[in-house]
Amino acid sequence: QLGVTAPLGFFDPAGFCKVGDEEGFRRLRVAEIKHGRVAMMAAVGAVVQPVLQFPGFDKVPKGIGAVLSPPGTYGFAALFLISGALELFLWKDDSSKSVDSIGDYGNPLQLGFGDPMGASEDMRNRELNNGRAAMFAALGIIVAELATGKDALQQLGF
Repeated sequence: QLGVTAPLGFFDPAGFCKVGDEEGFRRLRVAEIKHGRVAMMAAVGAVVQPVLQFPGFDKVPKGIGAVLSPPGTYGFAALFLISGALELFLWKDDSSKSVDSIGDYGNPLQLGFGDPMGASEDMRNRELNNGRAAMFAALGIIVAELATGKDALQQLGF
């Protein structure tokens, strides 16, 4: 089954996923994939943001404080609205498709040659596992910044 990988195998210690509940499994898997994708972008963004900023955002504080001061607040609001619109109108799960198609919203970067990127079971397992790790990484970056006052790059010693 997709997502059941070594070393943990099937891991559901809290019993969220009941046997035979495909609708519940679909809902949880959709949430896992979307949260994992957001967490991967957040973890990379937390490390890149202190070094690379959009024009006009150079006076915005580095780290999590960026969303609390203008124009960082405006950028966050725009990102929130664009993400919400994409989520509501474009990136919808089709429950008539199999559970294996969850998270497949097309591939805009496929250039018309070769196998579709990310279509193999190995790549889909990698995405799930990297997303799971990124959820912990993003949370760790945020907690460490709140505890130490250092942004993600400073935490790495740069």
